[in-house]
Amino acid sequence: MVTDSGETNLLGNRAIVVGAGMGGLMAAGVLARYFSEVIILDKDDLPDDFVPRKSVPQGAHVHALLVQGRRNLEKIFPGLTSDLIDRGVVCSRGGLEFCVHDDFGWQPKRDLDLLLLTMSRPLLEGTVREHVMRNDRVSIRGKCRVEGWDVTDGVLTGVTIKGENGPETVAADLVIDATGRSGNSLSWLEASGYGPVEETTLEIGTGYASALFKQPENWSSPVDSMSITTAYPDTRGGFLFSVEGGHWFASLQGRFDQQPTGDPDEFMAFAKSLCVPDYYDWISQGERVTPIKTYKAPISRWRHYDRLADFPERLLPLGDAVAHVNPVYGQGMTLASSHAMDLWDILAGQAANDGVLDGLAKPYFDRVQRFTQSVWSTLENVEYTYAGTKGNRPADIDMRIAYRAGLRKLIDHDADLHKLMIEVGHLVQSSEVMLAPDIMARVMDVIQATPQANAAAAQ
Repeated sequence: MVTDSGETNLLGNRAIVVGAGMGGLMAAGVLARYFSEVIILDKDDLPDDFVPRKSVPQGAHVHALLVQGRRNLEKIFPGLTSDLIDRGVVCSRGGLEFCVHDDFGWQPKRDLDLLLLTMSRPLLEGTVREHVMRNDRVSIRGKCRVEGWDVTDGVLTGVTIKGENGPETVAADLVIDATGRSGNSLSWLEASGYGPVEETTLEIGTGYASALFKQPENWSSPVDSMSITTAYPDTRGGFLFSVEGGHWFASLQGRFDQQPTGDPDEFMAFAKSLCVPDYYDWISQGERVTPIKTYKAPISRWRHYDRLADFPERLLPLGDAVAHVNPVYGQGMTLASSHAMDLWDILAGQAANDGVLDGLAKPYFDRVQRFTQSVWSTLENVEYTYAGTKGNRPADIDMRIAYRAGLRKLIDHDADLHKLMIEVGHLVQSSEVMLAPDIMARVMDVIQATPQANAAAAQ
């Protein structure tokens, strides 16, 4: 067991993480370096094996670990990647074994020198949870519902919980809110005299239907996984990922009135209707081994905690509690991992200086909101290509959409630009790299040569 987490300057006795999902586990991995005790609180009775959790409905759907998310997780939990590989996750080379059909067609097939991991959510979360629990400083209390923050004189001093033994107050030096998109943290804040929190939203109307398929015996293909999206007005798409145990995770997705259902016949008909026949051809050769589960993601939401005039000391939200985005792009876990790395940087700075835990919110929110802004802006460039999307439409969005289309045309004949574009999608690079003068000049040439894009750019 690990008791010395590699950090010498402890910042406090106890930290609490509310939520044992991926964001909470990553936060706990960071906190264990700076606190004598870390307690993770979760309403679920956490499983010992790799099965979906009741409060994680997306656990029954496909998961791919983006490149930057994997790198961040490996920094927090050294050896995690090799443990996942030992447990059968599928490793694919981006551009070769992992192929992408976007709203412009198939992306060029070439080795992008990017390793992608595909697996079930329970395997990923369970393996991360094992890494967390290897540290003697960390404990998890399941079947424990947090009912509010305890705030005294502007400082959060602990949380009120209701567990198997009744109500209880648990004191803490720092609390991380990793309750996710459906948590009650906003109402707890307002009950303590803070808020309301401003939000930016995108109504995206996305729905999923997913099932696990057993691959046919002796299945062989040069491609492991495929991601399929299409151009408006067709909003239908799908993800077919090879995962552990010789299975495919098949997820179909659509928007607004084109969402898939959980009916088996309709599921197969939806798959057959996709613009790429390979999807249906594959799963029709396999055997469905789980019920079809549906999941709706009607809205993306970004909470601007940084805009509050006042915020309680020693409370920091993370992951989906800050921003949850369309799961089509697989960026949620990587966004949470970035927030965990921001937390690490802030705590490391405090440990190296005065060790005071007050005043963390502003530098933390500055980092978190800056990164979230970059991700959100990139997503807007795609979401607003669908006419049904509702939100505060940016004045320059037509130009941004035209710019994205120009970039996409260039990658067909430019491997370096293709890799850069994928790195932006995997949050390895900031979207600002696509605005470098040489790239911008080439994109503008494409836009000028494309009448429709040229008209959009002129608006």
